[in-house]
Amino acid sequence: MQILKSSAGLSACFSPKELSSLIAFNFLGKMFNAEHLKDEAYDSQAVSKHIAKLAKESADSRSDYEYFTAVLDLYHAFSKDCKFAFNLKSSFNPTKNSIKNLEDLKEFNDDPPDIIVKTKEGDYAFEIKRYRGNLNFKDLYSFIKDKIILYYFLKLKFNFLILLQPQKGSGIDLSVFKKIHEHLIKEKNQPGHIWFSFNRDNKEIITVRVLPTFNIYKRPYKNENDQFTDLFSAEV
Repeated sequence: MQILKSSAGLSACFSPKELSSLIAFNFLGKMFNAEHLKDEAYDSQAVSKHIAKLAKESADSRSDYEYFTAVLDLYHAFSKDCKFAFNLKSSFNPTKNSIKNLEDLKEFNDDPPDIIVKTKEGDYAFEIKRYRGNLNFKDLYSFIKDKIILYYFLKLKFNFLILLQPQKGSGIDLSVFKKIHEHLIKEKNQPGHIWFSFNRDNKEIITVRVLPTFNIYKRPYKNENDQFTDLFSAEV
């Protein structure tokens, strides 16, 4: 981890491996405190199920999900040598304070934005939104208008990652995203990038960029253990 200084203040910058380590250690601490795993013989399947449960709880948590998403979604959306940065509150004093775990990061993180993706091409400040509504054009576009365009157009030009959390088996026509893109490029007040990401029935992860250009990316679904293993083996 590095502490970076800019005209906007200080930020904590992590490689994907470093950030995933912070999240994993947070999971492990909770796992070792789990009553149903104490004083039991090691069972890899039980541990794996518990890690998946903790990951889901983190993804559903208002305080945790942006970190989990940063590693599991944004890592795949950008170059694998990207880094993740979090703005720090003015109360953070690098000579007295340190960030050794996820709780430290939460304490000193100053948002918005939720997270900054740093690449060779530039920095991308992201706000992360969750959507649990109907998966049709009208409702999805209304969400973008009400929660992003009308609310953020006077602020910095943030980028947005919208996490779709549909019920299992609820289908979505991917052509909806093309229609969203065609309408967004006609909007007078445009944010930066807008991405959608969702898990299609534990078969594949689909990420769709609808602004400024239109692209659909698919990757095979992997459970939380396998995804963290990929990140831990990364060179960056």
